Amino acid sequence: MTEAQTNGRGRALITGAGAVTPLGTGVENFWDAALHGKSGIGPITQFDASPFPSKIAGECSDFDPTDFMTKKQARRMDRFAQLGVAAGLEAAESAGVAEVIQKTPERVAIVLGSGIGGLSTWEREYRVLEERGPGRVSPFLITMMVPNMAAGQLAILLGATGPSQCPVLACATGGEAIAEGLELIRRGDADVVIAGSSEAPITPLSMAGFSAIRAVSRYNGDPAHASRPFDGGRDGFVMSEGAGAIVLESEEHAAARGAEPIAAVSGYGRTTDAYHVTAPDEQGRGVERAMLRALEDSGLTAEDIGHVNAHATATPTGDGPETKAISRVMPHARVSGTKSMTGHLFGAVGTTEGIMCALALNQKVLPPTINLDNLAEDCEELNYVVGEAAEAPDLKAAISNSMGFGGHNVVVAFTSVE
Repeated sequence: MTEAQTNGRGRALITGAGAVTPLGTGVENFWDAALHGKSGIGPITQFDASPFPSKIAGECSDFDPTDFMTKKQARRMDRFAQLGVAAGLEAAESAGVAEVIQKTPERVAIVLGSGIGGLSTWEREYRVLEERGPGRVSPFLITMMVPNMAAGQLAILLGATGPSQCPVLACATGGEAIAEGLELIRRGDADVVIAGSSEAPITPLSMAGFSAIRAVSRYNGDPAHASRPFDGGRDGFVMSEGAGAIVLESEEHAAARGAEPIAAVSGYGRTTDAYHVTAPDEQGRGVERAMLRALEDSGLTAEDIGHVNAHATATPTGDGPETKAISRVMPHARVSGTKSMTGHLFGAVGTTEGIMCALALNQKVLPPTINLDNLAEDCEELNYVVGEAAEAPDLKAAISNSMGFGGHNVVVAFTSVE
């Protein structure tokens, strides 16, 4: 780490984390599966996918919402909110902030976003409207559908009365949530921020829409090998569901209560391509600028970054431009495309991949990119972590790239705290 880090605008410590992903429920299960290069992709079970060209997804098959809330509470939440609340509750518990919330609830903020919100509820209730009439539509439709409800429900369950936000930035939502959480700490608006994102997009309408733009993989006969970032045989992303959340605190607040940090969020960069609604700028200039801004904001240099958790969705148009950007900014860094294991959790993925960066820094080990058999001609020769996890004893800083439909780019910089 260079002395440049001291010139950043201030960091926030990560003192807890929670995750619900296709690799498992709970951070420990999620991280262990990732380090072992496991795939969370399988046949779709949430609806009859036989008419669709893509019949695979990353489902959170071991998730039971009643492990985190009552049956009544679960019935009044869409699945995206159930997932987000579960991740937020695990993060809060692992950080040990119950006493903080009890004593100073107004100093606890929540930033919990979603790229889509309650799509499954909308689809179900629209069918009710069409088939049974307006009088039979659920009175809970609106409060289950709107994307801010995961944040609202988590605040209610925890009793947190500080600021709350719901970023909506497509697949960059999770990165945006972490960036906004850091800003709340920097401004002194909160002592504790639970920052995260959730998504439950595995529905017939969603699959039909993404199939129509040929964005999803059709490796139906071999689901575990369907998500292939950077590979010449990639044919699209694998739709997945899940949620992630981290607890952010100022260094002073964490030290005062004796919290043990996992890592730190040191800065971020945000840009817009202004190029196309689904495809990134072909040269990756937008995400390149976001990476450079993240370095500036955190007081780091490119040489400080030892690891990049790439956005790398395995789409034909997305991976190449990102590798071009990485090759120009930090060609030395080890690069992982972890959607090869999780699939694409849409708005949730910026947080789950941020958790991976934090744990990589804490444990000095990098998650692998699986299914990378033959580097695509349009992808740059980078220092990829392929097949197996890699030890990284000197790792001091990492970045997580997120790129969303609409041309949104969010890059978050993480640093170790030892």
